[in-house]
Amino acid sequence: QFMENSKFAPLLLLLLLTLTSSIAAFQGLPSFQSARGSNNLSVCMAEGASKSWEFSRFARTWQFFNGNPLRNLIPFLPSSAPKVKRPEAEASGREMCLWDFKDLTQESLDGIWAALDDVVMGGVSLSSIRLADSGVVFAGETSSRNSGGFCSVRTRNVDPPFNLEGYKSLRMKVRCDKGMRYKVILRDKAGWDTTAWCYSFDTQRGQWMDLEAPLDKFLPVVRGRRLRGANKGMDLSKIYSVQVMLSKYEYDGELNPNFEEGRFRLQFGPIRASK
Repeated sequence: QFMENSKFAPLLLLLLLTLTSSIAAFQGLPSFQSARGSNNLSVCMAEGASKSWEFSRFARTWQFFNGNPLRNLIPFLPSSAPKVKRPEAEASGREMCLWDFKDLTQESLDGIWAALDDVVMGGVSLSSIRLADSGVVFAGETSSRNSGGFCSVRTRNVDPPFNLEGYKSLRMKVRCDKGMRYKVILRDKAGWDTTAWCYSFDTQRGQWMDLEAPLDKFLPVVRGRRLRGANKGMDLSKIYSVQVMLSKYEYDGELNPNFEEGRFRLQFGPIRASK
């Protein structure tokens, strides 16, 4: 709570980042930068969820999505929030492809997509994303320890944002090994902790299915709570990021009725907008 409310929070976080990096280097452990690579993620996945909260993983997540906290202390500097060049949106007939993954290497994928797990709130769940023949595989292990219980993968903000005006739904092929309820999340503002527009969907165990998520059915959510007084819908002209989540919770503290704690594997892609 002190870190959230203090104006010195960015400086304290930077000091902690520097100290932890130094300790890791001294002990011969992976630094924040090297630990971001896919090889280290593979090692993490072999081990499953963490036994305790990991500051280094929290710091890597912060840096990947939110940039250098020191820049927030210098008012005349532009925002350091990381962003990536938007892929060329391929329109064909009544569809536009946002992410098809076919032209990416694992290295380039790691620079765009990353895990955003409950480590950001003190949890120990762990996940990763890697390329596969069908698109990508989002896999990991959820854990309720430390009041956690969610894993997700998300893109950095794209520049310029996608314009989905005139489109009615988001579509992608999905397959889950256990058949659970997931969420697909869009954001129409440039920050990393902005309103999350969420759509929940159920999968069938081990079966491919065609997800069609109507864009007018996405719910505005902030940190798990629905914004019931929202006076306007999602701004489809500015879609900055896409996120896929598996969570123990649905919305407003209600439990996900189709959730099993532990290891999971979801294949998905390509991601398309449809008219």
